[in-house]
Order: sequence, then C-alpha cells, then structure tokens
Amino acid sequence: MVNLHLRRMIVSALFLAISLVFRYYSAELPLFGANGMRVGIHGVFAIMPAILFGPWYGAVVSGLGDVLGHLLRPLESYLPVMTVVMVVGGFLRGSTWRLLRNRNAAAIRVAVLSITILFLLFGGYGIVRLRIDGVNQAFFEQGTYTTTDTASMGFISRLLIERSVDSTTLPPSVMFARRRVESTYAPIVAGVFGLMLLGVDIFVSKRVEKEKTEGQSVAYWNGSIMPLALTIILVSLLINFANTIVLRELLFDAWKLLPFTVVWLPRALSSFMVSIVNVYIAAVLLGICNKQPHIRKLCT
Repeated sequence: MVNLHLRRMIVSALFLAISLVFRYYSAELPLFGANGMRVGIHGVFAIMPAILFGPWYGAVVSGLGDVLGHLLRPLESYLPVMTVVMVVGGFLRGSTWRLLRNRNAAAIRVAVLSITILFLLFGGYGIVRLRIDGVNQAFFEQGTYTTTDTASMGFISRLLIERSVDSTTLPPSVMFARRRVESTYAPIVAGVFGLMLLGVDIFVSKRVEKEKTEGQSVAYWNGSIMPLALTIILVSLLINFANTIVLRELLFDAWKLLPFTVVWLPRALSSFMVSIVNVYIAAVLLGICNKQPHIRKLCT
C-alpha cells in the first residue's frame, strides 16, 4: 500500500512539474484594468492526478500548483483563499470523475440537453416578459414603478421590480440593470455553454472513436466523452466563478463598480474555451496512460 501511494505521488509530481512549466509561459489577459484572465494549457496537467488517482491527489496537486506557481511567477498579491478554492476544485474534479465515468452516455447527454433547454427558455421568457410588461431602464428612471400596479405582470417583472426598489445602496435603475442581466442574459449564456458542451462531446467523441478504430491511444472508458468534458468544464467554471468573487472583493476594486455578471462572463468564456482544449488533451493523456501497464495499475 505504501509503495502504491509513493508511486502515485511520483507520477502526480511529474504532472505538477509539467503544469508549472506551462503555467510559467501562460498568457495573462487584461480585464477592466487588471490582469484578470490567465490563458494556457497548464491546467490539464494539474487535473490528471485527480482523474487518475482520485480527489485527494487532485486536491493536493491543485493546491501545490497554485502556491508554487505564484512563487515562480508572482503576478498579483498572493491570496490564500485562492489556494483553498483550487484545493476544493481539485477534490471536486476527482469526485465528479468517479461519479460520472461509468454512467450511461446517452442519459448524461439527455440530462445536459434538458438543462440547457430550461436555461434557454427561462432566459428567453424573461426578455419577452419584461418587454411585454414595459419594464426597462426608463421605467425606473422616470419613477413609473411608483404608480404602476404590478399584480398583472409576470413573476419575472414583479421579482425584478421588488429587488430593484428594495435596494438601499444603489438607485433602482442601476439595480435593475444588474438584476436584468442575471435573470435574462445570464441563463441564455449558460444555455449556449450547454450547447457548446454537447458540440464538444460530439466532436471529441468522434475523434476518440476514430483513434480507437485505428488502434491509437484512446481513453479507457467506452462511449461518450461527456463524463470527462463535464468533469473538466463544469468544475473549471465553478472555480472560475469562485475566483472571480475573491478577486472582485479582495483585490480589484474597479470590478466592484460593474455588475458581477459583466465581470464573470468574459472570464467564464475564456475558461470554457481553454477547457475544451483541455478535454481533448486529457482524453489523449488518458489513452497513453491506459497503454502503460505500470501506470494503469495505479489508477483508481
């Protein structure tokens, strides 16, 4: 047992070292006056221990990667809470992979498609309902909300009016602008992400099946690439969401002047696009590991 854990630690350390090298050469993109987005493929190598050996290895490697990465190339002030987020993210990746890797591919696709449709319908309904009820920026700037009977309005309109008027920190018109994005456009963007995820599943799965028929290295699960895509993409978006909150509240004051959704969406899109590349790289790496008997014996 000791030898097993030692060998897993050695392989994890190799993945961590590769991740740190690629992290050093990753690109930092500005966002609203700060280096708010890191773009690179280093993350996939920190993800591999979680997928191969389980959530605890993923948590340790992700945490060490954040600390050592900052020491090697400090860009902003070090925030311990960011390391905590990375540790939790690494653990979630390992747990999510264990939960999904043997699930029925068709069932996962149907579930993702159903949730995607719900997001799109909800966001579309919100936009249409607000237009029908005449609830817009001018509705608050002109004070129309003080004399309008909201009983006949849709629940989205009533909810946004109540949440905008009840604010004690910002004018109703400003609060409405923020809440409208969160209640209408954000669900639509989430739905678009869902459609893109399904597209990634179709594209990468075809490539994996092609490599399988040609006798090349492929991942060791059968069927859809969706379990791996969900593991990498969803957890990456969750980490990105949490990190955005941390950076917004503790480091970048300029971000507080903007709606959270406006700050997060560019970061989420960047994370999503990088994760798509990481999914394919992870699939290839899993296939290579599967062809190595001494590594396959270490996998959970």
